[in-house]
Amino acid sequence: MKKRTFIKLSSAFMATPFISPFRSWAQDNRLTNWACNLTYSTENVFYPKTAAEVQQIVKKHSKIKALGTRHCFNTIADSKDNLLSLKEMNKVVSLDPASKTVTIEGGMNYGQLCPYLNNHGFALHNLASLPHISVTGACITATHGSGVKNGNL
Repeated sequence: MKKRTFIKLSSAFMATPFISPFRSWAQDNRLTNWACNLTYSTENVFYPKTAAEVQQIVKKHSKIKALGTRHCFNTIADSKDNLLSLKEMNKVVSLDPASKTVTIEGGMNYGQLCPYLNNHGFALHNLASLPHISVTGACITATHGSGVKNGNL
């Protein structure tokens, strides 16, 4: 992906919080996927900010499903009961320049991680095609990068 394309997509993604309220209002405040062509079956969505909050939510609810960045186009990520989103857990925990590793919280997306790494003199050799994709979700689902020689993220 060209740098200019990435910047445009990142800008559009960052504008989403300002545009989303209008889109949600038009759709009767129901949670939808990224493309707005799938409406989730529950309004019970939890957005914890700490691992302790995640633990409390999981202990309290016997039926709960993880909600990613809502890029799925079918009902596999849907639940009629409860959804748990880590999008508020989007901080860098640590950066180790010597071992060239970064530890992040589960809700951080590529649009948040890449500028952080760039500001510290680092970059990823392979990226998801859209900046709103979470790094954790890309790893869990074996999301692919672009190019024949780039494997799963």
